[in-house]
Amino acid sequence: MDKNAIKALYIHALRGTSPDVTKYSATDIKGTIADEFNKLCATRKDYEDNKYTIFQIMQESFDEVLPKYVGDAFGVFAEYKTVGLNQKYTFKVKRGRMRAKTFITEVGLSGVYEAFRLDHDYFEVGGKAFGGAAYIDFERLRSGDEDITEPFNLLMEGLQEAINREIAKALIATVQNSDMPIANKVSVNGFDPAAMMKLITIAKTYGGGSAVILATPEWVAEMGPDAIGMPILANPASNAGYATPVYSPKDINDIANGGFVTTFRGTPIVQLPQSFVDENNDMYQIPSQYAFVMPANQGEKIVKVVFEGETQIDDFKNRDRSIELEVYKRFGVAILTTNNWCVYENLDLAGTPCIIDVNNLGFVNHPHKLGKVNVGQNTDYSDASKINTL
Repeated sequence: MDKNAIKALYIHALRGTSPDVTKYSATDIKGTIADEFNKLCATRKDYEDNKYTIFQIMQESFDEVLPKYVGDAFGVFAEYKTVGLNQKYTFKVKRGRMRAKTFITEVGLSGVYEAFRLDHDYFEVGGKAFGGAAYIDFERLRSGDEDITEPFNLLMEGLQEAINREIAKALIATVQNSDMPIANKVSVNGFDPAAMMKLITIAKTYGGGSAVILATPEWVAEMGPDAIGMPILANPASNAGYATPVYSPKDINDIANGGFVTTFRGTPIVQLPQSFVDENNDMYQIPSQYAFVMPANQGEKIVKVVFEGETQIDDFKNRDRSIELEVYKRFGVAILTTNNWCVYENLDLAGTPCIIDVNNLGFVNHPHKLGKVNVGQNTDYSDASKINTL
């Protein structure tokens, strides 16, 4: 199989798809691509001769899959652009129905999200480096106990999770900014249908009558079926009336079949990508307590993601002859903030463990380890030991 064919197949493997679902499953594709890569590094000499071909395939695949991941996971409210290294993308602000209070939330020189007043009809977004390192035992690779795609697949997951965290941090920073209208925020214990309807009404005003709720699975689980009526029924024992809630049959079916409601009074619910920090399953990647209500048909998407330059891949041989694989990608996130979207904070979920500290939008003291892979943000990749930080 030539390089282009391997690349095309590897992109399917990363996305969990198949070029022909009638002939090959996603599992078949992953097995085939692992075999093809392992042929390129059957011996140490083969690896040294072919590693730049392997890295080129991986790099080009990462550069194609990561931007599309943003479109697939966040396309309802986010758009992405790609630029060359050391370049920024200039977004033009479409005024439309946007009112006077418009500002950008982006990374400041201090490394945290700050609010900047938007003085022009355009703004620029560049990238910062996010990367990680994984190691592979070459003897286990030769024996077939490991394959070279496994660490790269985990590093891809780590970069996707870094995108998720940066988008969440930017949204939360915007919510915490005093310029966001008070009417657009609800912060209470539990789920209050009336409060959610208030936010939906605001978002619909700017979305042509349509809105969408975006929340983590933990948040959606707290909603439960919607009580669409409280009829007064007779009590035979006392002849006194009593109220009994009548729940939406659709909500009950959704919960029975999928575990979650999928709409709230006509407004669709989209679950945000959520995962655990490591295999202990005791800390989430993004905060659980926030749900965002966005206008569905707003021409200007709230979140802007810019990918800068190519994915960089390199290797480093350790003294025990294991190989450390290093990957990093530059990207940036900004929020075009107006008064057309809202947030609901469920304080009952505020104590749910999360790697992001919502008070300062930094990270709590927790090792972010995925087996043999560490992924974090750092701009210095001259020393592999510096990459393994979060």
